[in-house]
Amino acid sequence: MAIISFWSNSKRETGQTLSSVAVATAMAIDHNHKILEVATSFQDNTIENCFWDESKAKNVRAITGVTQINFNNGVEGLIKIIQSNRSSSNIVGDYARVVFKDRLDVLPAPATQNIIDYNTIAEYYPDLLKIADREYDMVFVDVDKRMPMDTQRKILEQSDVVVLTLKQGLDAMKNVINLRSNDELFKKDNVILLAGKYDKFSKYNVTNMTRELKEKRKICAVPYNTLFFEASTEGTVADFFIKYRSVVDENDRNVIFTQESKRTCDTIIYKLQELQMKM
Repeated sequence: MAIISFWSNSKRETGQTLSSVAVATAMAIDHNHKILEVATSFQDNTIENCFWDESKAKNVRAITGVTQINFNNGVEGLIKIIQSNRSSSNIVGDYARVVFKDRLDVLPAPATQNIIDYNTIAEYYPDLLKIADREYDMVFVDVDKRMPMDTQRKILEQSDVVVLTLKQGLDAMKNVINLRSNDELFKKDNVILLAGKYDKFSKYNVTNMTRELKEKRKICAVPYNTLFFEASTEGTVADFFIKYRSVVDENDRNVIFTQESKRTCDTIIYKLQELQMKM
């Protein structure tokens, strides 16, 4: 139905991956959509660690001596199916891991530790996303910077919405202005700006950044939150959102975090509706 890609060209950390996790989780909890979160990273299990405690699996591998990952698992196995031109009614779902049944699945990042193999796998992501788009209402993609640039471009070009993540600051805003001036892809109406690891006490708050960047709607933000960060390393992100969704204290920093994540969800839904009306 819709592909939503999170991307940044900044060399600095923008909180892109955890922002995509926060928004996908909030969307799955608060809206009646079937969501897929796609991890595309190389040698990085951040997204998987947000939902599952992998330490137990590591202990089992240490005890048994089994260190090889089965090539038929996860994205590698899915790509073998794509290569063989075989299909099924739920081909992507068969290789994804369930967070919330019929609400949120995660397709883990490639298991390979070899960059050459990773680049080969990455070439299939555009085709994989086309298939996933038929199976899920929304497909959230965390586009890894180490992926070959031509593949990154293909993913962004086929995305219904591109969430451009940025740090707070003058340099970050200049980077956005430069992208819009020189790259046709970022002149399109489907680009949403999101400040990751957001600090509302910075002078570069969303109000000031929105005005400086001449945005029609207030730019999105996913605040830095200590408990959410800890949950992302302990496999308890889903529990974090469920716990704080019913808290009503608007001064609670955790409530502020979940509210901002929900606001990004609303912005994405509004953008999709807006784009649909223009078609």
